Amino acid sequence: MTEQIIYPTINLFLYDLKDGLGEDETKVNKNCENFCRKIYNDLGKKEFLQKVAQFEKYKNFDAEDIELLESRTREFPSPLDGYYYPLQVNDTYSLLVDYSGKLDANGQPNDDVQNIDDQPFLNLKQKINNLIGEQTGTIGQTLLLWGKLTSPKTDLEIEEIAQKCYTQVVNDYNWQRDLIGKGDLGEGKIFEIWYHPQNLEVEGKEFWNKFRQLNQHILIWLFPEHISPDEMRKQVKKLYQDFLKLWQYRHKIVWAYYQSRYQKRILKQEYVDVQPAIQQAGQLTRLLQTNNLKLSDLQTTLTNNLINLSDYTIALNFLENHSRTIKLNLYNYKLRLVEIEKKYPGSDLEVLKRFSESEIYAQKYQLQVDADYENLSPGLILLQNLNSTIQGIIDLEQTKSDRTLNTTIAIAGVGLATSQIASAVILASPNDYKNTENLPFRVEVFGWSVSIGIVSAIVMFFIFRLIRRF
Repeated sequence: MTEQIIYPTINLFLYDLKDGLGEDETKVNKNCENFCRKIYNDLGKKEFLQKVAQFEKYKNFDAEDIELLESRTREFPSPLDGYYYPLQVNDTYSLLVDYSGKLDANGQPNDDVQNIDDQPFLNLKQKINNLIGEQTGTIGQTLLLWGKLTSPKTDLEIEEIAQKCYTQVVNDYNWQRDLIGKGDLGEGKIFEIWYHPQNLEVEGKEFWNKFRQLNQHILIWLFPEHISPDEMRKQVKKLYQDFLKLWQYRHKIVWAYYQSRYQKRILKQEYVDVQPAIQQAGQLTRLLQTNNLKLSDLQTTLTNNLINLSDYTIALNFLENHSRTIKLNLYNYKLRLVEIEKKYPGSDLEVLKRFSESEIYAQKYQLQVDADYENLSPGLILLQNLNSTIQGIIDLEQTKSDRTLNTTIAIAGVGLATSQIASAVILASPNDYKNTENLPFRVEVFGWSVSIGIVSAIVMFFIFRLIRRF
């Protein structure tokens, strides 16, 4: 039997980062441009840049909800039944894309019966992807699939229909693997599905780029046959603002967690990089005792360690920031679910609570990031102490070097002064310098002056050594 559905619709909830921690104005402007392109992908360059300028005037605003379009929405070209609704929420761009196919001949929502086997949701998703330029959200995105059934169904039959809808929008689908659970919302049945790759071969920044391309978070909301299409649309639209916030909190939690995995790898690598310096520090006592310590080598080591310390500090701060992001958004996620339950009393939202309350999702992420921060924080203290030790030894060696230099200068000064006193004899001589008969005498006097200067310098050297012993 061919299953049918009325008014199949896809809502895309897409989230981009407006201004991340440490991003300069050039990057912030680029973020704005990339987000704007999802809405105005069809415009020419000049018109597009004008739209970007309109969005950029809000970039320094830090308000809860800023509607970026004066008309609130941008309608799809006729006869397409859809629109864009962009928001700026603090440091995040949020976009709702609503699409239900084509309007009827009178320009009204098309409530004709459609066969599910004709893959209506696949067609809707492909059209949305074309309209936004095949782009994905830099933080994440959620697909909401909804529609009205045409005949009474058992719970098992409704789940089978949901599974058919799901296979139309995901390539690597596996219902048993990806289904988080099911529940009741308003008059309809909801199913939450999440496919996210666990083991990707790529690492570093490329890991997140690949992850967000494969990450598929989907909610399917199917309404019973007895509810009218208008009432169904009313119930769904009533929750658009709540869903915009709820999925934003969810995706920021996931985003922060996987970003923290990248920072953890950086911290572990930095710790490996400083191991030679740590081993060298353990040999400093022996090198000092044997006078084999080279000041230039210590200065090179300190320079390298200061770079590692800076990188380690930055990565550790990012890790701490991701921890705070998870905590804040987890708290907000729970509050938003309470608000949804108030709007639809009697709903069963346990499936949505699993993300925030089970031990395999958000709570696990929070505990893991907190544990990583606590485990890696001592590395910062180690690096700081290591650098302080090396700097102290450098200062000590530099002081010894300076003291030796000052002693040498003092000894040379005494010798030179003594020599000058002796040579004054020559200057005091009344003899004519042009008289060659006096030349041997002057040479003899000069030799005595030099000898006296050298003897004075040697005497001062032994005096300084005697003073140092006491």
